[in-house]
Amino acid sequence: MKTVTIARGTLDQMMGQAEREFPFECCGFVIGDDVVEEVRPIRNTQNDRHSEDPARFSRDARTAFLMDPKGLLAVLNEVDRRKLAVKIIYHSHPDHDAYFSATDRAQACSFDPSEPDYPDIAYIVMSVRDGKFARAVAFVWDAGRKDFAETQLIVS
Repeated sequence: MKTVTIARGTLDQMMGQAEREFPFECCGFVIGDDVVEEVRPIRNTQNDRHSEDPARFSRDARTAFLMDPKGLLAVLNEVDRRKLAVKIIYHSHPDHDAYFSATDRAQACSFDPSEPDYPDIAYIVMSVRDGKFARAVAFVWDAGRKDFAETQLIVS
């Protein structure tokens, strides 16, 4: 099983964002290559969508995230322009454990429920309890099981 390695400074930035945005879920990307590793926070628009259409978006940002489309597109354009890759997609679970939920899986497999949209990207979920970072867990696609599996997260 593939392990996920992340720089201490990168994780610190993600943790800081998760604590600042508590009690709401935060989200974003880690982009880079073999030399570069950079955090790209994305605004969680779940509260906006919930306010506009509570029937369709029944959950607010305390229990769900929806990446701002403009922010998402900006990061993908940057990745293309700089010839980098999306290495990690991350989000937080305020006052909940760090696990890969059914909703997380559905978002990661939005085009085909049996396969991830990006099978080589790792996912990190952070637990934030009472506004303080508790733990981070990495998940990768396990092709044999046809599901996401927890894997070792190495912080260097």
